Amino acid sequence: MSEAIPEEAKSYMRTAKEKILDSDNLRSFSEFTGIGEPNSSFNVTLNPTVLCPRLKHNLFFFYLNYILLAAVIFVITLLATMLNPLTLIVIVALAAAWFVIIKATTEDLKFGPLTITRKTASFLMMIISGIVAFFTVKDTFFVTLGTGSALSLIHAIFRDSSKLKLGETTDDNQEPLEQEMA
Repeated sequence: MSEAIPEEAKSYMRTAKEKILDSDNLRSFSEFTGIGEPNSSFNVTLNPTVLCPRLKHNLFFFYLNYILLAAVIFVITLLATMLNPLTLIVIVALAAAWFVIIKATTEDLKFGPLTITRKTASFLMMIISGIVAFFTVKDTFFVTLGTGSALSLIHAIFRDSSKLKLGETTDDNQEPLEQEMA
């Protein structure tokens, strides 16, 4: 299936992934929280001429930290969801269904003119598992999206990171992220 994707598209996606998910853009915990800075790193301002540039700067500067924050919230919420007995029953049922499908398709199954291969059965089971998992833990996605967005927005509004430089890189060939995304 990946043969159908043009090589330029693959190269573009690979380059974009390397630039966006570059670990050099993940800020340290002390930088993210402002711990160790001489002045207060969080302050309240309602002046739009200060607030808008701060919001833009923080979103570009801490974007990878915001993604990491959402991932942590997702894992914690998912673990909390797993404590629900209904969720545990659904997971056990899915595991049992996978076991049956894998065991039953060691050889191709024939139902009249229809032949089901292990690949086809696994593909169908993957779709069914995804749908069941989504509806079982769908609240996890909404909690993650809502809480992660709210915490990131609050941080971006109140964190004064104007002294931190955006676009500092160790590689001379890289361009600052803000210029690429603007």
